[in-house]
Amino acid sequence: MTQGATSRTQGTRTAWAPALVALLGLTVACASRAPAPAAEVPPPPRLSVAQVVRLLPSKVKGEEREGWARDVLAALDAEEELPSPSVVCQVLAVIEQESGFQADPAVPGLAKLVRQKLDSTAGKLGPLGRRVLEEVLGAKPKGAKRTFGARLDAARTERDLDRLFRDMLAYYEEAYPATYAAADLASSLFGPSSFAGQNPITTAGSMQVSVRYAVEKVGPDADPDAVRESLYTRAGGVRYGTARLLGFEAAYGEPLFRFADYNAGEYSSRNAALQAQVSRLTGMTLATDGDLQLYDKEGEPRGEDSQSLKALLVFRERHAPQLSERRVRKDVEKEKTAEFETTDTYLAVKRVYAKQTGQPPAYAQLPQVTLKSVKLSGERTTAWFARSVDARYQQCLARHRQASR
Repeated sequence: MTQGATSRTQGTRTAWAPALVALLGLTVACASRAPAPAAEVPPPPRLSVAQVVRLLPSKVKGEEREGWARDVLAALDAEEELPSPSVVCQVLAVIEQESGFQADPAVPGLAKLVRQKLDSTAGKLGPLGRRVLEEVLGAKPKGAKRTFGARLDAARTERDLDRLFRDMLAYYEEAYPATYAAADLASSLFGPSSFAGQNPITTAGSMQVSVRYAVEKVGPDADPDAVRESLYTRAGGVRYGTARLLGFEAAYGEPLFRFADYNAGEYSSRNAALQAQVSRLTGMTLATDGDLQLYDKEGEPRGEDSQSLKALLVFRERHAPQLSERRVRKDVEKEKTAEFETTDTYLAVKRVYAKQTGQPPAYAQLPQVTLKSVKLSGERTTAWFARSVDARYQQCLARHRQASR
């Protein structure tokens, strides 16, 4: 090495020395300090009764306002849900949509709609069907002041009709003449096996919660009649409806999809998105109704394969041969649970969809389900329901912002 080169090297070292010392000092100083704590995100505010009262729409009057507020907060406490403005407004929006804050809502034209259904059922049973219907509707249990038919004509609310059908069933089981020539026809119309299908009240109360869900919520020792009666109280309707709305975990980015699930069933929005993705990957047209299996009236899976399951099996053959048919079928059985999202089938669809389309797969979309009920005067869909509730939810949030100024 030449003397010139040595001089340049020494000069460079001399020039860097102060900077190096300063850097080491800064490093030591930083190491000697405790790391700054992460900024804590404050929890959303917990609303009081008075604050919830201010979120109610103006049509709820007088002392009823505080009663609704207390029952909503009690229901949220029972579900261990923090009563934040968003959560409270979700519950209030469903109540407003479903009943307009009526614990036992009246249904316009209810008696006429039910009579039409009964007449139609009786007509399918042949010439004696209508005779049997009139025989039962004309009956008057011991001690009663009115016949079943008169009670039906006077029915105005869900509870009126629900109690009527339960009383008619009890009458048939206990007092209907066994020797009647058309006893078999009567059994077809009013017997225990078919009676549940004749009672149009399958959802009840201020939040129109599924009666079957409420009974299951109570547990195996539940008295179905007692649960039904509870649904027609303000506290009971809100209690079961709140549990139905918020009682499951889902990664929805906005309440709109939870509102859809309230109408169509838990995880329907999540499953509808999966159906749309499987449809695109296989080219098979699928109804995005949120059900990957077929279900009976009691909510139990039926034996035959649904179109969605058939499409998933085609997807397996084309895109995920490592999945067995047995694995796909077992995974689909979990479609009404959060666990479904961890199954091999669910993850494979999402992975292949992202790879094939170059797009991130949506977690949820509004299911397309047509609603049918004697309590509905026109055709409605789950998407309509969800958007209608969401509009009320946004109005509730606006009232909160206004009250907070």
